[in-house]
Amino acid sequence: MSKFIPERVRDDYAADIQTIRDRLGDEAIVDWIERYYRSPDIDRHDVMIALGIDYIGTFYELIRAYDVEKPEPDQVEEARQLEMMRLLLDGEEVPENLRKPASWSRTIN
Repeated sequence: MSKFIPERVRDDYAADIQTIRDRLGDEAIVDWIERYYRSPDIDRHDVMIALGIDYIGTFYELIRAYDVEKPEPDQVEEARQLEMMRLLLDGEEVPENLRKPASWSRTIN
């Protein structure tokens, strides 16, 4: 299991994070952080609601405080973004196929 690293938490967030840990436990917190990293359907707002976090700063401190493995980046998506940025910075037109991530394309079963 991923572990909590208290040295990563700034002093002004320590009490809030400890309150969340006491209320929910590390297992539930890690589960939500893993969902946040792995699923495009889970965003920070979902995690904040689930963990009872009121401030975005507390959310980011919580993310920093836990050693949770992030999934590997999508190499194809990274290449698409780099090419799109290169074209934009060179003042060239970006082709339609580079404007949208593959995950946005419609699939028919």
